Amino acid sequence: MSDTLESAAGSLGLLSSSCLTKVELRLTCKGVSDRDALSRPDPCVVLNMQSHGRWMEVDRTEVIRSCVNPTYSKVFTLDFYFEEVQRLRFELFDINNHNGPKEADFLGSLECTLGQVSPAGTGETNY
Repeated sequence: MSDTLESAAGSLGLLSSSCLTKVELRLTCKGVSDRDALSRPDPCVVLNMQSHGRWMEVDRTEVIRSCVNPTYSKVFTLDFYFEEVQRLRFELFDINNHNGPKEADFLGSLECTLGQVSPAGTGETNY
């Protein structure tokens, strides 16, 4: 488990349960909104998990320059807990400079559970 993910999991109270399996999430976006008239978007996805009503950033993808249909090389590895609802939020940003999502254009988000995007940690799901 990466240090960032382990720290987030500890803060979310996920390390106390027994882990059923590890799940790998690979992301692809289709038709990212091109809001800038002079350039194509430079998209980045931020993954957040919810615990006790609070969202915490787990990790983020790389920025893919000038792309409306990015396929990210970043793989998110998450622990799947059998009897827990693990809420996820994927936020899509157009990164305009090197300051990250704080200085970026928000393009949209998707909320789901880990079980919805990867039932029992197997298979591929497209949204």
